[in-house]
Amino acid sequence: MKTNEPKSHRPNISISRRQFVQGMASAGAMAALAGTDLAAFGGTTQQSPTVLSGTHFELTLDTLPVNFTGRSTTATGVNCSSPGPTLRWREGDTVTLAVTNKLKVPSSIHWHGMRIPTAMDGVPGLSYRGIAPGETFFYRFPVRQNGTYWYHSHTQFQEQTGLLGAIVIEPRDHDPIDFDREYVVLLSDWADANPESIFSNLKQESDYYNYHRHTVANFISEAKDKGAGSTLKERMAWGRMNMSPNDIADVSGAAYAYLLNGNAPRANWTGLYRPGERVRFASSTAPR
Repeated sequence: MKTNEPKSHRPNISISRRQFVQGMASAGAMAALAGTDLAAFGGTTQQSPTVLSGTHFELTLDTLPVNFTGRSTTATGVNCSSPGPTLRWREGDTVTLAVTNKLKVPSSIHWHGMRIPTAMDGVPGLSYRGIAPGETFFYRFPVRQNGTYWYHSHTQFQEQTGLLGAIVIEPRDHDPIDFDREYVVLLSDWADANPESIFSNLKQESDYYNYHRHTVANFISEAKDKGAGSTLKERMAWGRMNMSPNDIADVSGAAYAYLLNGNAPRANWTGLYRPGERVRFASSTAPR
């Protein structure tokens, strides 16, 4: 196995690889829970991504079978899960992360929002060449902040195929917020279609996934509410811009399923909280 570090200088990774295979036959979902037991959703206990804490970590990038929407397909995961493990760090520590690429193609991990040296930022072509198949890259950097962040691949469309995870950084000093439990919320989206195909469709037609178009019936309905003159003026303005007022996102629910901690919308969320419990939400969002 190739590494970016001589054997004599490799850190001693104290946390072993924790591989949790997803049981995703129906809901195909995973919830990221920090500092608590697995949550029961409507009587169905769902697995959570591994929560890893400390200063030394081992992460493995590989493909894994998933079923988020009722269709079996393949994701790109971290330690056999998607989302990948939730990483808990502490402000002021120096963390070391050994990332092994078991994919057949190059990969990378970018630590989104982190104030770290450029060489450790994880953007191929900018800060380093990426992680080749079979290679292990060692990230090492001081943690200079606290809060909630996320990590993801910066290679091709691997982030869209599931290579992402949450980061929770505890403050160096006492946390001023009192709570009974912390719940990590990672929002992302998922497409069963090849993301390269989605990108190609958008390049050829920017409103490819926008199915809510104006019709004559819409015009009549709006004219009754706003007046014919006002409605016509508005339609002409959108026409000059060559845009649709419904085009608030390039890709809609026609292509994407929107996930919370890897759980599809149909997941049953009852029984997640206990009466009287003070829960702090730590939120990370994978933007589009």
